[in-house]
Amino acid sequence: MVLLPVKQYYPQTDSATRHGDRMCFSSTCAMAIKYLRPTALSGSNADDVYLRTVLKYGDTTQYTAHIKACRDYKIKATYYQTGTHQTLLSELEKEYPVATGILHHGPSSKPSGGGHWMLLIGATDTHGIFHDPYGEMNNVSGGYVTIGKGGQEVKYSWFNWLRRWEVDGKGTGWYMTFRPLPEK
Repeated sequence: MVLLPVKQYYPQTDSATRHGDRMCFSSTCAMAIKYLRPTALSGSNADDVYLRTVLKYGDTTQYTAHIKACRDYKIKATYYQTGTHQTLLSELEKEYPVATGILHHGPSSKPSGGGHWMLLIGATDTHGIFHDPYGEMNNVSGGYVTIGKGGQEVKYSWFNWLRRWEVDGKGTGWYMTFRPLPEK
């Protein structure tokens, strides 16, 4: 088992902005930034602060805006659409959390939806451990069991979660890696 000490959990549902229902990517990236650069963001709603940075570069749903915003916090973010289960485990072994984009609607056998982002912070042989900014997802049937709570260190079975992540087949998972840039 691997579990990174990612203490900060930002629920997107407590946002003071009009973007709360669609800022999962921003909340996810803010948690990664806070882990890698503990003094970069502060306050319980620091994901709102990060969101304002993202909006300077584009929309909260655009990975290109996040790559640019992360640089403002001295983090190199890289986006991929070629993820595998092993890719995720490799990042965790290097002690880096991973932003992951999944389809969260419909059953895991046939997921649908516009997408949702969450931060992978750990793994067991059978489960991924995530900070899910929307709450606790119903990994089998889709949707959410709880909204706005229950998403911290939530365990989702790999069997169902990977089907939501690699929807176009093996090696098609969407993810973002994070590396601290040298301080100047």
